[in-house]
Amino acid sequence: MNNGIPASTMKELRSVLTRWAILLILIGAFSLWATWRMRRAASNIRKMPAQLSAPATQKPSNRDKHAQQSKEWYRCTMPECGDQGSADPNSRCPVCGMKRGRIESEAMGGDSDIEIKLSQRAIQLAEIATESVEPRMLIKRIRTVGRVGYDETRDKMVSAWIDGRIDKLYADFTGMTVNKDDHLVEVYSPELLSAQEEYLQAVMAAKSLQGSQTTVARRSAEQVQSSARRKLELLGINAEQIAQIENSQKPQTHLVIHAPIGGTILKKQAMEGMYVSTGDSLYTIADLTHLWLLVDLYESDLPWVKPFQKVRVTSRALPGDVFTGEIVFVDPRVDPQTRTVQVRIHLDNRAMRIKPDMWVAAEIDAGLDRDGRGAVPAPDGQFACPMHPWETADIPGVCPVCEMRLLPVEELPQYTPPTDPSAILAVPRDAVMQTGERALVYVETAPATYRGVEVTLGPLARDETGGEFFAVLSGLQGGENVVTRGNFAIDSQMQLAGKPSLFMARGMQSSTRAKPFAKKQATCPIMGGEIDPEVYTDYRGVRIYFCCPPCIDEFLAAPKQHIVKLPQSIQAKLSAAKAAEANDD
Repeated sequence: MNNGIPASTMKELRSVLTRWAILLILIGAFSLWATWRMRRAASNIRKMPAQLSAPATQKPSNRDKHAQQSKEWYRCTMPECGDQGSADPNSRCPVCGMKRGRIESEAMGGDSDIEIKLSQRAIQLAEIATESVEPRMLIKRIRTVGRVGYDETRDKMVSAWIDGRIDKLYADFTGMTVNKDDHLVEVYSPELLSAQEEYLQAVMAAKSLQGSQTTVARRSAEQVQSSARRKLELLGINAEQIAQIENSQKPQTHLVIHAPIGGTILKKQAMEGMYVSTGDSLYTIADLTHLWLLVDLYESDLPWVKPFQKVRVTSRALPGDVFTGEIVFVDPRVDPQTRTVQVRIHLDNRAMRIKPDMWVAAEIDAGLDRDGRGAVPAPDGQFACPMHPWETADIPGVCPVCEMRLLPVEELPQYTPPTDPSAILAVPRDAVMQTGERALVYVETAPATYRGVEVTLGPLARDETGGEFFAVLSGLQGGENVVTRGNFAIDSQMQLAGKPSLFMARGMQSSTRAKPFAKKQATCPIMGGEIDPEVYTDYRGVRIYFCCPPCIDEFLAAPKQHIVKLPQSIQAKLSAAKAAEANDD
């Protein structure tokens, strides 16, 4: 080593210097910490009220402490916690652990127990929006699905009129489209042959007696001919075929059966060479130009479904195509298994685009009358068939289905006087807050002031633009501005202020669940919070409730200042008691 210093000495010297350096660092850190603590204590002392700076022998009273707390109070923003609050701005809720929020004095006021006034900052944070309540034309829309079926009034069965054998089959496959009077099968029948020969003999006998002087014989021959002709008609031979037999003077060995209606062959039982008996089914033919749509509706939808209502029908198989149907029948029975009612809708299918057994979507629109009920549509004509009420006409006539005489629609047993849709007072859907028992909306009574109103609602419907609205049956008069956005924020402020809200019905006139003392008073006149039923005082013979004992002292110190915050009913009692005292003096 230089200068002759041993290495062990240098090592010991470095160790000593290191210890001194660590000691100096610790002393410096302790000095900084002590300085910070002293500055913080000095700051807290400056913030303390004047009462705390008095001598130690003079302690501040509970009234002074409570006055300091009433200026700034912090409470949990979750009403479910039931937090009583604290004056410490950095405190947290003992239930959920969230940081408490300041209760602004503007949010605690209001002209009545069901009003609240918010600051502009609170309105901006809640993004509160309002909309005017006014009468609107509403439409209740029911959406459902259904299956397309056959029109039962247009189905026909072709059967054998006589015993015989099918020798020729013209309509030989299922699904064939036939017109009315088209030939279907050719049947050989010995019974038919003998009936034709009998008719030809009667015709020859009648002709031979045409020049006879005996009237009785001539009339008898004519009657025999008429009877033989009628027998042929009953066997299925039409007038044209009878004329051919009469002109040819030869009986036909085969009978041609014609289609009774035009349509599509749904079932084919006939086959060539098959023997048939009278009444055997040969074909089933259906007219597919008119179909039925069968839908099932719940009991709650029945008030909105009436005969003659128009129905909008769409199908995934035909995207973009919209068909219009008409309700022709509502089943008077409810299915006990599904609790639904079947509704029959008539569809015009002349374009043959809809197929039987297709699944389609249906939309039924019902207008609302001024009472919130479904409007009843008027029939298409003045006269209708009692058995087929969808067959209507403007003039008297007969039903094309059953040939019954058409009756005036007022005489039908299922007739209901029609009603026209009308405008009804409506409130936007977003403005309504609902529980299982009641509905609440907040009305802007003044700038930044809101009042909770219980309303009785009708059905949820749509207006012309597609917006959803509730029909209002009672609670609003029209012209008010209701809160459509931020209403839950207002409701939470009402709960924090101890005022009636959606989930706290105390003080609501229509509420039957309020406590007996809350029917008269719900909030503390000092703090504005929820009252404690065990904390009260009798002032001038009237019992007044508070949230905590210090509020009693503050109230008794300046009663005139706080009486105005009590409900009108209590103020009236206090005024009467004051007047009685003046009279006694």
